[in-house]
Parts: sequence; structure tokens; C-alpha cells
Amino acid sequence: MPPSLHIKGAQKIIDRTTSSLATLRTIYVKELSGYLLVPFGWVILGCTMALQGFILQAVLQVMTHATGNGVMYHMLDNLNFWFYFIFIFPLITMRCLAEEERQGTLEGLLTAPVTTTQIVMGKYLAAYTFYLILWLPMLTYPLASRIGNLYTEIRYGIQPEGLITYMLADWVGPYLILALSGAFFVALGIMCSALTRSQIIAAILSTCLMIMYYFMGRVTELWGEFPAAPIFHYMSCTEHVRSFASGVIDTRPVVLYLTMTFLTLALTKRIVDYRRWTR
Repeated sequence: MPPSLHIKGAQKIIDRTTSSLATLRTIYVKELSGYLLVPFGWVILGCTMALQGFILQAVLQVMTHATGNGVMYHMLDNLNFWFYFIFIFPLITMRCLAEEERQGTLEGLLTAPVTTTQIVMGKYLAAYTFYLILWLPMLTYPLASRIGNLYTEIRYGIQPEGLITYMLADWVGPYLILALSGAFFVALGIMCSALTRSQIIAAILSTCLMIMYYFMGRVTELWGEFPAAPIFHYMSCTEHVRSFASGVIDTRPVVLYLTMTFLTLALTKRIVDYRRWTR
């Protein structure tokens, strides 16, 4: 085959990829603006910040009598944290596809010259980006801790490098597990939104699935150890949070959440494809 044909073939692939990414970017920007340019998204952000501040205040009171773990460990290993953490995802994802179906705009989107993968990934990436934005205010906590300990550094001669290393070990692990678990839970919410045209039903369904997953990790606490207990330990999001928040980065939860995210998004694509071809 002449070299010119190879070049033309490669150029077609590049052009097709560029066009696909441009379409994906358009959907992503449109969906993300639906979170950031409407009051609903800012209400979620405000409520999340208020709850984070409430838990931080409670944790700081506990840490005056407890040592050995960082602030993030105590914040995440808290029942109040799980109470609002689980309910964040239905609020973020319930309208992604269900609202499109209710308003009748999904049909136009499915008949447009875009692929199902672009639709699902565009909505997923926008919802996941907004989820990560919700945790940005917590990035100010290490800075506040740094300023608060400035006097101690000067008085006791603590080297800045040592303090920074400690802060990274204390905060990077928790942020990593929040990003990993959030990737799966956002995908789960998108899938529930694809199953119905009602936002309320999508929110209830995703909440029930997330609560079920949460309590699967606590089966061993209720029933003790049994032959299948390692499976529940492996799937326990509470154990993952405790491990990462204590500075232990385990690759098994990384593989678990990435795999579950991929499978959930693949299933969501099949659901949307079914809607596309049954119209």
C-alpha cells in the first residue's frame, strides 16, 4: 500500500477523533453550565459546605482529646459524613437523563448526529466535575492548619519539608478515596437516571442502591466473620475510607472503583441505546 494511503487513513482517524472530542466537549460544557449557572447547583454547594463546616467543628472538639489520626480521618470516619455523602449523588445525577426524558428533549438528542457514548460520557464527566468542585473548599483546611501551626514551627524549629510531607500524607489519601468512590457513585446515579423519566424515582432508586452498597460493607460488623466475609471486606467503602484516610494507599479499592465505574457506564450506554433503537 502506498505511503500516501497510510497518511490519508491516519488523517481520517485524527479528524474523526477530533470531531468526536469536540462533540463531547460541547455536551460536557452544556451540562456543567447546568450545575454552575443555576441556583440549584449553588444551593447544593452551600449546603455541602455548611455540613462540612459542622463536621469539622465537631471533629476539632474531638481531636482536643484524641491523637494519632489527622483531621480528615476523623471527618470521614463519622456517621454524619456518610449521612450527607450518600445523598449528594442523587441530587447531582437525578436530572441528568430523567429530566431530558420528561421534557422530551432526550428524543431530539438521541436522533442528533452524536453517539450514545458521547451523550453518556458528557453528562457523566459534567456531574463528576461538579462533585469534585463540592470538595474544593476542604482544600483550605491544610492552609488554615499551616497558618495555625506557624507559631509552633517557629518556636520548636519544625522544618517546613517535614510539615508538608505530613500534610500530604494526611490529606492526599482522603481526597483520593473521595475521588475514586465518587466516580463509581456518580456513574450509579447516572444509570438510575437513565432508567426512568421521573427525577424523584431516579433519586429514590440511586439512594437505595447506595445505601445497600454502604451496608454491604457493614455486614461483617453485624453478623461477624463467615466464609464469604472477605468479599464484603473488599467492597466495604467505610474500610476503604479508613484505610486511605490513615495514609495507607491500597490498590485493590482503586481497581474495584475504576472497574465498577466502567461497568456501570457501559450498562448505562446499553440502556440509552435501547431507548434510541426503540423510538
